[in-house]
Amino acid sequence: MAATGETRQFLDEDATKLLLAYGLRLKSLARIWKGTISQNFRAETDIGPVFVRISPGRAVGDAEFETRLIWHLQSHGLRTAALFQAHNRDGYVVLPGKPKALAMVYEWLDGYELTDDKFDEKHAHEVGQLLGQLHLCTATLTQRREGIYTPAHIRQRLTNLERHPLLTAELPPLLARLRHEAAQLAEHHDPSLPAGIGHCDLFLDNLLFPRSRCRRTPRGSEPGPWMIDLEQAAWTTFVYDLAVTLLACAAPLPDPSLPDEEVLTARCGPLLVATARALMAGYQRMRLLTDGEWTALWWALRQACVRFTTTRLTDVHLHTLEAAPAATELPPAESPSEPAKSALAPSKDYRDYVYRLDRLDEIDADRLITALR
Repeated sequence: MAATGETRQFLDEDATKLLLAYGLRLKSLARIWKGTISQNFRAETDIGPVFVRISPGRAVGDAEFETRLIWHLQSHGLRTAALFQAHNRDGYVVLPGKPKALAMVYEWLDGYELTDDKFDEKHAHEVGQLLGQLHLCTATLTQRREGIYTPAHIRQRLTNLERHPLLTAELPPLLARLRHEAAQLAEHHDPSLPAGIGHCDLFLDNLLFPRSRCRRTPRGSEPGPWMIDLEQAAWTTFVYDLAVTLLACAAPLPDPSLPDEEVLTARCGPLLVATARALMAGYQRMRLLTDGEWTALWWALRQACVRFTTTRLTDVHLHTLEAAPAATELPPAESPSEPAKSALAPSKDYRDYVYRLDRLDEIDADRLITALR
């Protein structure tokens, strides 16, 4: 994957050379000010707009895997952005210079992101169905790639955090709790659970919904969302990938304006029951969960909480403290592109996943299954 924090210049002349490798002519280039690993651009070309992603430090093998995955998924009808093929027949181009970077050019999708307050049960059903379709499609994919957020990887991060020079007084107790959780999860690991290539990061900002639904199609056959950003796609248990999506899409932080009783009745642990049930129903329309997966779901939710608490500590909280202000890349004062911190972006605060882990402590696996089935 891309090395976090690395950036490089990508100007109009660089884009012109890149697009020539695809037989395209650049008309204009605009930075899209979002993304923590890659640099994203909208390029207007002679065939219309395309999406350009520049990934400094990314390994060629990762780009090759993503290329094969996207072309495989599209051949099976899954809605994701088409990846352009360069003249060398690869789905990426190696950019010269330092740091080394890989460029990939995608179809521009006329879609929008949803925020938690706009995400309803209909959207949840569509997202669940899309994730279930992904798991079915990847069952016939011969390639396999290990992810960078495996339980072993997270345990190593927690060990490394103990020696971090910027640890503040409140963090060591949290790290001890996370290490205990990680040890328990290792004990309850079930190698017999169905597994394959999952998205592993299906948050709302990795979903685009069509700006205009098709009005002439029969009811129930309108186009659903697109799944984007498959950079982190890797081998995982399907129930864990489902747990990540549940926490990302159906576990918003509570609205402080609502009465406590309303919050309690609408939720099961961190999950909004109606939204989570709709997502599960959509998923099972494509792929039924086994009894073992239902039993493992509570543990998979805990695993996801440990992962995102840890990565937000290392990649966001402590990384921000380490970074010099001058090294932080910001958009120009009057940029026509998106702001540096989009209001649509999911929270990067590690405390938000501590909250979700606390709420999981309040329920057990049986109560979760009863609420979602």
